[in-house]
Parts: sequence; C-alpha cells; structure tokens
Amino acid sequence: MANVFENPAMVAAEALRHLENNCVMGRLVYRGYEKEWQQRPNGWNVGDTVTIKTPAYFRVQNGRAVVPVELKEQSTTFVVDKWKHVAWTLTAEEMTLDLDKWSKRFLKPAMQAIANYIDLSLLGLYSDVPNQVGTPGTTPSSFYVFAQAGARLTEESCPLDNRSCLIDPQAEAKLTDSLKGLFQQAIVSKSVEKGKIIDNFAGFKMYVSQNVNTHTNGEWAGRADLQRDTLAVEREVLHEIKSGGGVETIKKGDIFTYAAVNSVNPVSGMSTGSLRQFVVNADDALAAGDIADLTATPGTSPYQLNSGAAAAEWLPYQNHDVLPQDNAAVTVAGTASQQYKANLAFHEHAFGLVMVPIQIPASASWKATVSHNGYTIQVLRYIDGANYQETIRFDVLFGLKTLNPFLACRIAG
Repeated sequence: MANVFENPAMVAAEALRHLENNCVMGRLVYRGYEKEWQQRPNGWNVGDTVTIKTPAYFRVQNGRAVVPVELKEQSTTFVVDKWKHVAWTLTAEEMTLDLDKWSKRFLKPAMQAIANYIDLSLLGLYSDVPNQVGTPGTTPSSFYVFAQAGARLTEESCPLDNRSCLIDPQAEAKLTDSLKGLFQQAIVSKSVEKGKIIDNFAGFKMYVSQNVNTHTNGEWAGRADLQRDTLAVEREVLHEIKSGGGVETIKKGDIFTYAAVNSVNPVSGMSTGSLRQFVVNADDALAAGDIADLTATPGTSPYQLNSGAAAAEWLPYQNHDVLPQDNAAVTVAGTASQQYKANLAFHEHAFGLVMVPIQIPASASWKATVSHNGYTIQVLRYIDGANYQETIRFDVLFGLKTLNPFLACRIAG
C-alpha cells in the first residue's frame, strides 16, 4: 500500500471514518442544520453564527368562528464556537508506515479523543433540560424509571420515533444485571452499533457512554424555607426566589418546582398532574432576606412562562397550568452539593450538532478537508523551521445547541 503521506485527502478521509465510528451521541442528535452552513466555500472561523427558527405549536379551536392567534415565531442563534484538534510531531518511523498501520497505531486513538469530546459536550446539554425522573444519588436499575422518562416525553408531545437514551456504565451494569434475560437477547442481535445496549427498551434505543455528565447541586438544594416572591405574570422571564437561610450557591442545571404548578401538554393544554420542573440557566447565589432573580427554563426566551391565559394570544403555547403564586413553596431536587449522574433520554430534535469546514491558511500546501454524513475534519502538515521537525494536526470546528429542552428528560443516577 502507498505511503501514508502521499495523499492528504486519503489521510483526512481515514481520520473522518474513525471520528464518525467513535461518536455515539453525535449520531443521535439532529444534524440538518449543516446545509445552513454551506454558504461559505472557503471555510468558517470560530465564533461564526447563523440564525435558526424555534419550533411552534398549534392548538385546535372549537366551533365555526375563527379566533386568530398571533404566531410569535422566534429565532435563536447557532454558534460554531468549539475548535478542537489533536497534533503531534512526525518521526522518521511514522513516515515510512503505510496507511493501515499508521491508522491503527496513531490515527484511531487520536480520533477517539475528539469523538469523546464531542459526545461529552453534547451530553453536557443536560443542564438545559428541566424534566427529570429517578432519584438523585440512586443508580437507575428498573424498567419503571425508564418508562417514566418515556411518559414524560410523551406528555410534552414528543414524537414516539427516534428516541434514544444514554446511560453511564454503572447504570448499564445495574440495569443489565436486573434484567438479564432481556439483555441477553440483545447481545446476540445481528444489529450492533458502537455503545448500543438494546434496540428497544421502554421505547428507547439504549446506549452506554462514559461521557455521561455528573451534576453537582447548589447549596440551596433540599432547603425547606424557599419561597416564590410575588405573583408571577404571563410571559415573565425571571423567577424571584427568597430564602430565610444564609448565603447559598445556585448552580446551572439545578431543578426546582413550585407548589401547585403543574406541567401541561403544549398542544392540548391539559394538565399532566405532575409538577412543572424548572431548570436554572446560570449560576447564582441566594442570601438570607434577599431575592434571587433566577433565569430558568421555562422562563427564558423563547420559553417564557405561559399559562392558559397566554395560550389565547401566543404561540408557542403553554408550559404550565397556573402561574406560580406569591409565597408558593419552592422545592429543589436532591440535596445540597450532591453529585449525581445525569443520564439522558431524548428525541433526535432535542439537540443539534453542526460541524463545518475550517478556513485553511492559503500558504499551507499539504492539507485537506473532508466531509461525510455531517462530519467534517481538516488535516494539515507543516514544518517547524526553527526545530527542523514536521508536525501533523487534525482540526474540527463545531457548534451544538439545545433545540427544544422539552424533548429530553434527565434520568438521575
């Protein structure tokens, strides 16, 4: 076989094959926005942005008379802000290898590192997701907890197809031990994907990943004296919370509920009978006698607080049945400073990933950019004249986004 360094496009294609094969989460999220980024043939730079539309819901009305509802279609930005690479100096030995040997010894582990980072970043979007089932600190091991996640998605009008679930290795071990008979059948299945456990479990394709994130609660979690301050108003974007305790941290990704405020099906408006869960969008702090103005989802654009009254005027529709009341009790999931795994069940359209070609310096001679199935990678080889040695680097530029946080559900571990 020809020497590996005769053709940079061949090297890039081989790298892309390993990258795609080693991504788990990257294969399961929405990739359709790549076409929005094909307008710059020379490549993109970190920080570049495109604007995308947010989803809208519609609701059936009664009778012959028309009551028009204003379609408040809104936009959000998708930013390619993650430029990652692997690079190493080339030795004389490496430069004599053919592609197969060089790929196995060096290229495959290098692409595994990039793939792991992409999956870790995507799984880090758990902190945008308000819905959660299971008990923080308890590894999920029963069918029921995963069925609860599926039920929560269905209550949010999530489509029944293209649902996936990624769990951490300890959850996989406990779950497969509890349901040995079911998972033994999956092991002998002809359909094998990297990281896949089983094709259909509680309506999900199940995968295992060491990149499942760990959430650490703020110090306010588990307090019994947290309350809403003032009556909420329609379309509100801040959550006013007060406490009688000392100064306590609030962490992005913390989940809380208000007493007597339930979630609703966004299309029908019917209450689910379950408390509406809210997720904190940014770190904050809460001091005794003070009020913390939290940004949380629902609450932030385009998911402002919408009760039944807002549904008469706005689309997208409701995300809770009644407004949080003044002095309503606030309950935070888990306990203060508790760490727990954030396993993730989701529909394909909950999250998005975009990978784009990078603008290559014009002076580079040994270079190539290859794209396939939404994945793009660049290879560049250059000489360090000061030290008289060659270096090879592989770069990816990508962005990720939570497209609809209600199409996902955390499973506490």
